[in-house]
Amino acid sequence: MTTINWSLNLQVIGGMQIPVSGSKPVEAYDKIEVVINPDSTEKSVEIQPGSADQVNLLLIKSNLYGPNITYKASDGTNDSVSITLDDPQVFLGSGSVSLLTVAPKILKFKNTHTEQDKKAFIEILVGRDAMP
Repeated sequence: MTTINWSLNLQVIGGMQIPVSGSKPVEAYDKIEVVINPDSTEKSVEIQPGSADQVNLLLIKSNLYGPNITYKASDGTNDSVSITLDDPQVFLGSGSVSLLTVAPKILKFKNTHTEQDKKAFIEILVGRDAMP
């Protein structure tokens, strides 16, 4: 068992500030880095080797954001709807991971930019249970 510490600080300019932090115990974690080339071909990234319902922390970060960078979560059989990667996305806990509508085993990314210099460098952090 290991622990992943996290923190987030939201501040309205000239207004309120809300810091949030915590820790997430996980049995295993993986950091995955992939490059999604601008050609609209779907690229599958396996984010865990075991059963798909074991993910309880998921972070997706990129150097590019917006409507041209999308992904779907897949349990290996069914895919979620396409999700726009418009900002870094963090899913903490099995409740928020369930918002993907399928238990994620694979993430399927697409980069529909037409300019060849618009490569998306994606970082994924997955925290999961190691045993079903």
